[in-house]
Amino acid sequence: MDLDKDGSPDNKMAALGSLAADSIEAGLADYSLLLPFEFFDAPELADDECIKFAVYQGEYRKDEDEDGELSAGDAGDCNDHRSESNRARVEQVGDGIDDDCDGLADESGSGPSADTSDADGDGVSLAQGDCDDTLSSIHPGLPELCGDGLDNNCDGVADWVVGADSPYCSPYDDELDPVQIAASSLDEAGQPTVRFASGTLTMVDNTMHLQAGPSLFRLRMPLAAGLEVDLVITAATVEADVVMTPAGWTLQNGRLGGVLDAHTTDQIRGLQVDLINLKPEDSLADAIYTNVLGAIFALQGGPVGSPSEGCLRPDIDVDGDGLEGFCDSNPDDELTTIDRCVDGDGTVVLDDGAFQCTEARDEDGNLRFIDGVSILIKFETVPAVLAPSSP
Repeated sequence: MDLDKDGSPDNKMAALGSLAADSIEAGLADYSLLLPFEFFDAPELADDECIKFAVYQGEYRKDEDEDGELSAGDAGDCNDHRSESNRARVEQVGDGIDDDCDGLADESGSGPSADTSDADGDGVSLAQGDCDDTLSSIHPGLPELCGDGLDNNCDGVADWVVGADSPYCSPYDDELDPVQIAASSLDEAGQPTVRFASGTLTMVDNTMHLQAGPSLFRLRMPLAAGLEVDLVITAATVEADVVMTPAGWTLQNGRLGGVLDAHTTDQIRGLQVDLINLKPEDSLADAIYTNVLGAIFALQGGPVGSPSEGCLRPDIDVDGDGLEGFCDSNPDDELTTIDRCVDGDGTVVLDDGAFQCTEARDEDGNLRFIDGVSILIKFETVPAVLAPSSP
């Protein structure tokens, strides 16, 4: 995407794509990364000059009982309505329930319970392998019910089938298992925090094309094992082909283009990437503007004689007052961090030890340093259903 309209495509962050690819793939595979798109006031797939849609952070694996174990996973919770049932518990003989999530209830030793009674009247006793003799909707031989938080088939996991070649319960499959909207996706008024209110649908070469933005796009994304970051993409623009399938609309050939501003990248810490000399105590902004990433991104320095001389500058001028500059005042010492920021209007802000210059705000209280490096995320979607109980 040509974000700055200079005739060339913008995607400086492409050089980091390979670093995040494995973590993103893992997040999609275990459903920890879900981004539902919801369209509003679009009853049919036709030309539309004002299409509206929101993008949420979705939740499929849940911890309703807040016991620290998620459902719908290979080693997940077996009863997401009962905090006394999880893999850290010891089996309590006599309650008729699988407390330790091994697929058996009231067992003594490695085998099933000797109790031949059938308290829930489902035709299966504890001795025959019933893992919950308080609910007739749970016993061996029943199909797993996706989304109910119970281990219906007594394999030790709720909303899952242990040993299946592919996940039995999935937000991506043809059954369209409901996806919950995370509360963090909504503002105090209950409105989506990421929304595009003035998009267009246009038929181009017999394909319906979506274009929307610019807007603010925020998503929580895994960048490395055990590290998730909030990516705030400003001036975000979305383009995609809209295709109708038997299950519903899908977006194909999708592209989300925008800018990662200096403040956002300065909040991304905890990564250690030897290839770019990024240490956990430093930020991604430090790596971009004071380390080897600046050269990899081919960022330019400030003009000679200007306040930003010797500082690397991002490639997208978001606020239109000229490109900002970010500097390491002493490039010869061992610290490769930003300690001096120069606004596009020439204003210089210095770190004072407790304050980072990327956090500076203008007289109206808005972040001063919002220029940044361009990013492009390619995507496609599958049909999905939002849970009725979503906030």
